[in-house]
Amino acid sequence: MSEDFHPAPLSGGWDSALLGPVAEINEQMLECLRTAATASDAPRLVALLSEDWRRLDPKAQRRLSACPYLMLDAGFAQPQRWEWLGGAQVMDATVRPSYFGGRGGVALVRRTLLLAWHLARSNRVTARVILGMSALSAERIANARLADLEALAERAPGWILPRWEAQPNVWRQLIGAACRGQPLLLRQAQLRGLQLLARTAGGRTVGDS
Repeated sequence: MSEDFHPAPLSGGWDSALLGPVAEINEQMLECLRTAATASDAPRLVALLSEDWRRLDPKAQRRLSACPYLMLDAGFAQPQRWEWLGGAQVMDATVRPSYFGGRGGVALVRRTLLLAWHLARSNRVTARVILGMSALSAERIANARLADLEALAERAPGWILPRWEAQPNVWRQLIGAACRGQPLLLRQAQLRGLQLLARTAGGRTVGDS
């Protein structure tokens, strides 16, 4: 784990003014994925856990979204993805199936990027904890023009994914805990996710287990 990564408490340690937007984005993302579970061409993670997504009712969805970190991976730990911001380079549009296409997906990505921009400018320690944002990514995003972020949201690039997209067991545990309505079980599943986020921010990847 990176030495400057400070894990967030799972309850009681954050201002609701900060946790509120994070929960809203998480819930919007979960709704996108739950809706995608009914499509025949669902993205990989949704297709693998289609039955799990279908049983995620509104109450369980709200429980799962109330998490002290973002459940969406927008590549904030990978500074090379943000090199083009504020420069002469133009980011290539990603032409491949996306988890967050359509009008709802664009709105979700826009909210995520605006939150990232705000935190990169105002509180980089918090950005690192709840977004998994590297220091260099924070610097580049903080200096970005809002017009560039708006353009990126419109493209809804394919590399913006649910967090742990290659680790379906993490999501299976999270969804299962949320559906059961057992706070301790959900807390334990969220803590595992926080630990994985910390390892990713520290420059390591973790295989599914």
